[in-house]
Amino acid sequence: MKKISVVTLGCKVNQYDTAVLLNQLPKSKYTKNKHFDEKADIYVIDTCTVTHKADSEARNYIYRAKRNNPEALVVVTGCYAQVSAEELSGLKEVDYIVGNSHKSMSLLRVIREGEKQKEPTVFISDIFKEKKKKFDTPHIDYFPDRTRAFLKVQDGCNYACTFCIIPRARGRSRSLDIEEIKSRIIRLRDNGYKEVVLTGIHLASYGKDIGTDLYKLLLELDKENIINRIRLSSLDPADLKNDLIDLCADSEIICPSFHIALQSGDKDILKLMRRRYLPEKFVSSTNYIRKKMPDASIGTDIMVGFPNENEENFKNSYNLLKESELTYFHVFPYSKRRYTQAESMNNQVDSKVKKERSKTLRQLSSLKKINFYTKFIGKNINTLIENKSRGTSSNYINVKIEDNIYQTGDIVKLKIKRIDGEYAVA
Repeated sequence: MKKISVVTLGCKVNQYDTAVLLNQLPKSKYTKNKHFDEKADIYVIDTCTVTHKADSEARNYIYRAKRNNPEALVVVTGCYAQVSAEELSGLKEVDYIVGNSHKSMSLLRVIREGEKQKEPTVFISDIFKEKKKKFDTPHIDYFPDRTRAFLKVQDGCNYACTFCIIPRARGRSRSLDIEEIKSRIIRLRDNGYKEVVLTGIHLASYGKDIGTDLYKLLLELDKENIINRIRLSSLDPADLKNDLIDLCADSEIICPSFHIALQSGDKDILKLMRRRYLPEKFVSSTNYIRKKMPDASIGTDIMVGFPNENEENFKNSYNLLKESELTYFHVFPYSKRRYTQAESMNNQVDSKVKKERSKTLRQLSSLKKINFYTKFIGKNINTLIENKSRGTSSNYINVKIEDNIYQTGDIVKLKIKRIDGEYAVA
């Protein structure tokens, strides 16, 4: 029996890819360690490359793996492996580098048949040039260590935001057929999951390559009442239309929970980013969500310190966020990425300024979240029990449970008593 330690960095799409791998490993031959730092025969690092910090985190896990067991096989895969294979090849700790282009065809084989290498062996091709590449991710029966299952229904991106390297890491947009999505959700439901999160690199592009769209997918899932809960991952404001919001508002299974990636609240910075909308479009959509779903959670991603962002640009972002219907936001300082236009732009923002602006927005986000949670004190909210002490409501409230008499995976009504930091207490 071989022991394997796995860590997944980055987005829900990566987490789904890792789940696919673990579903394919025969339990009679492999056992997954609970903690990455436990001694293992094989270490797999599924990487992200959105920022320099993500790259650094991946390298730290590589070093930790070799320290834990110098004789172990170390396999690096994911987005960092796809775009920076040459850089990773310089690390003596690495045995195999498997890019996203080869995840489905080579990763499992490397783990099952791989041997220690004197220098890294690389499996990679130019995924962005593969214009006819189809969606090729296998199904999964279970999602390791999670009560809510993620389901990748879309991968890749056809757009070229000036700060983003992900299209090079993931390739062009491609989608999973609606009937296959339904089949996979049913399979997860029959294995005990009550919530499935639909994920993609650019989820709003779902279906464009196969003659359908996200609205039609959700309509089908809603008609068939296919599972207790469907939750959407991040959406692009440019593609968010009122008919989709109306569908979500009228549905009994689609969670009132939205994450809409703003990136900047300043029109000039959005233009430099090559985003396809103006701040007014974002505000219009979030206001409409709040009108149709007063209790909905609405989150966003916001980037600070993009090249040329001055105090006025930042103030525009801050004011939009302050006055918006948002309930939380993820704040990211801009990070140079190779092969992107923003890397060579003039007027790069000083790191100290980025840090200060990030802190300011995170404080605002925390206040927004507390104010949103406070609205539910004394109310009952439908909550999925994640473990003995925590649950997640349909509108994405983190619930701390004081006296948990429920089974993990149950959906129950819990009465909110008070707010404790980042949690609502029931």
